[in-house]
Amino acid sequence: MNPNALQPAVLIVLPILLVTLAGCTPIKSEQNSLIASEDSKGSRIDPNHNPQAAAEAKLLPIYQKSTANRAALIVQAGRYSAVTATPLQAQRYPLDVIIDVTIPEACISIEQAIRFLLRRSGYELDAPVQAEVVELLTKPLPAVHRKLGPMPLKDALTLLVTPCFVLQDEPIKRLIRFSPITENRGGL
Repeated sequence: MNPNALQPAVLIVLPILLVTLAGCTPIKSEQNSLIASEDSKGSRIDPNHNPQAAAEAKLLPIYQKSTANRAALIVQAGRYSAVTATPLQAQRYPLDVIIDVTIPEACISIEQAIRFLLRRSGYELDAPVQAEVVELLTKPLPAVHRKLGPMPLKDALTLLVTPCFVLQDEPIKRLIRFSPITENRGGL
């Protein structure tokens, strides 16, 4: 066999083999110590120089565990798209969900309309204790309030009870109630 016939193949394969092997070599211990020393220099805090920075350094593990300071988890949702895996504002606070709803004709009072809006929110209407609130909730639902949205649920609930009442929520028990505002009653 002619040794010159293998020379073009060796000239192609040999550089590829060398590049591949060079990419697989581990980092030398001198480079590791250099990287470690540079990292420690940037994270040092001198408590004598800045007492506030020293106090913050003591609280650092608490901050690292909080969800606000945790790096957002990115999840690939499709071939060319990725989403952040965090809960939405409306999932954290159900009364902030954006609604676009038409209240059915079967709901004839304001109380029925409020219960209709709350049916998928996880909240319930607390039993009214004030006579003014009871009187308002038994009133017929105005036709202009049959189509609501797009708006947050809490704004729609406030819209149904006029500006003379304020919405109060109890997130632990998942209850809402309305309280009259006495300052807006000037003309009554």
